[in-house]
Amino acid sequence: MKLLTPAIVALALVLPAAASAAEPAAHASIVNGRGATVEEFPSLAFVQSREGKHGFSCTGTVVAPRVILTAAHCIEDLERGGLTPAKSYAVATGTTTLSKALRQNVFRVLETHVYPGFDPGGLQGDAGVLILDRPTSAPPIALAGSGDAGLYEGGAEVQLAGWGLTRANAKQGPKSLRATKMVVQRPSVCKQKTRNDRPNYSTALQMCTLDTPTKTSGGCFGDSGGPAIGTRTDGTPVELGVISTGGAFCSTKLPNVLTRVDVISPWVAEWIAATESGGPRPFVDPKTPFPLMTRPVAEEFTVLTLVNHFRSQFSGNVYGRCRRASRSRFRCEISWRSGPNIYAGLVTPFYLRQQDAVIWTSHFRVEWGNLKCLRNTPSRCRIHVRRG
Repeated sequence: MKLLTPAIVALALVLPAAASAAEPAAHASIVNGRGATVEEFPSLAFVQSREGKHGFSCTGTVVAPRVILTAAHCIEDLERGGLTPAKSYAVATGTTTLSKALRQNVFRVLETHVYPGFDPGGLQGDAGVLILDRPTSAPPIALAGSGDAGLYEGGAEVQLAGWGLTRANAKQGPKSLRATKMVVQRPSVCKQKTRNDRPNYSTALQMCTLDTPTKTSGGCFGDSGGPAIGTRTDGTPVELGVISTGGAFCSTKLPNVLTRVDVISPWVAEWIAATESGGPRPFVDPKTPFPLMTRPVAEEFTVLTLVNHFRSQFSGNVYGRCRRASRSRFRCEISWRSGPNIYAGLVTPFYLRQQDAVIWTSHFRVEWGNLKCLRNTPSRCRIHVRRG
């Protein structure tokens, strides 16, 4: 067994900070919105998942009697890696006030499927579908396709809707659905305004909206997966985007970032055909390359690994450096101090496929011991080891 040494301890005290305890930001709901009605948004679906002590809520849209479109990060557990079990979900349709949802409008979920192009690190392709246990009577919304390209060029007015928090420090979401008007921004504007929070913004896969010119309404924590609903030239509503993430700390000055529905709608159509009429399930080539994992993303996944496995033993400030091992894998040497102890080891975050979805996971090996003992009598110190 390789032991901690005074040299490693010294290294831990001088290495620059490579990551902090910040978690991937994936959030969106309505700040300064208005109350909405079922008649305005008949296709909206409330999505909730609870497993043990953990739970979350998202928004979705009915796109077929048994198919709900939502965000991929409402299906993948970005904080812990892996997929949220389908059996943990409940979906409500035909209501704006959850406490008044009728039993016949509440559904179980039999299957979940993540868009195969989803990048858990960069959030591109942030879309997925939930397959209900029985049909809902809520009408499906039309999904954007190649003929709607003009609506993404900038200037189109859209409605965003969801059940999420109305301010960053709110402890609970609103009792009823809320909505707000937003304006689709030009792709070049989206790229420029997201360069700090989302430097890997993709104009081909993503769109963004702002409440211009006032910038008083926008995204907040909680209710991702909701729609950006625009209007076609013939007056029919169409879902242009799936809400993915918003401005830091619910800032309405920064744009909401959404997945372009015209990109993912062919895949959604395949799942609709497979679910509703027995068509073939979408094929995902297992040889498709994984997304490129970036160093900042590797650092985030490393911190999340330590938070998940060490909890109160992890101080939140980790020192170290991550080196690329392959396109989708990093090796991160890390150390931190917590109480009287010094911790050091190796975390290897990487991508893999689970149920045709790209997810992140990691391996780790961490050793720790009493810092005072290691400095004075290292050969007599007890060394603890945890791996996973």
